[in-house]
Amino acid sequence: MPLVFGLLVVLNAVFLAWQFFEQQNRGQNSVVIVDQPEGKAIQLLAERPDLTQGGAEVEASGVVEEEGHSKIKLQDTAACYRIGPLLDPDMARQVRSIFEKGGFDVAMTSSSTGGAKYLLYIPPVSTTEKAESIVKELQKQGIDASVITESSLANGISLGTVGDFDQAESIKAQVAALGYRADSKTTLATRQEQWLIVSNVYSAGKTQIDRLLAGSPQLHKEKTACN
Repeated sequence: MPLVFGLLVVLNAVFLAWQFFEQQNRGQNSVVIVDQPEGKAIQLLAERPDLTQGGAEVEASGVVEEEGHSKIKLQDTAACYRIGPLLDPDMARQVRSIFEKGGFDVAMTSSSTGGAKYLLYIPPVSTTEKAESIVKELQKQGIDASVITESSLANGISLGTVGDFDQAESIKAQVAALGYRADSKTTLATRQEQWLIVSNVYSAGKTQIDRLLAGSPQLHKEKTACN
């Protein structure tokens, strides 16, 4: 009996030891699940109606929205400009081509400008020496004068050309006060101008136009009504 009892004790000890190591192995291979703290649900940007609508408004009318602030609308309206004057037809075609390649909506318009011009002069005198003497006298009085060398008015004194009738009469009076008679010839001067009409220009296009015209000071940009 003592032998049987001792054998049972040994077997019981072995079983307890096997059960202990089995539990240790199971603990090492188990997966621990940790509950995440409760928070706000993740929301995709595409699911935000406020952002989607705001993006559409920005694209259409330039709306800018900052968090915590009211919407500020920056409406970018189209404008029309005329660029010129272009006096040479070849230059006009070249400038138009440049703007068309830049994606602008362009058209060309022509106009004629001009008016009366008054050529003032003192009729020819007997000799060149006398004409030169009169010129010096007039210049001392601040009058622009020079000797005419053309055959029809040779030895006459040119008093310049002006575009205003009252100015022409004023010069005649100054010359008359010095004892000389001044006459005038009236001519009509016309000038053909071409202007480039650029339509539907937004703020970015306006900046591009300014860059294109930076090297051409003779060309002017004027805002005009859109048709």
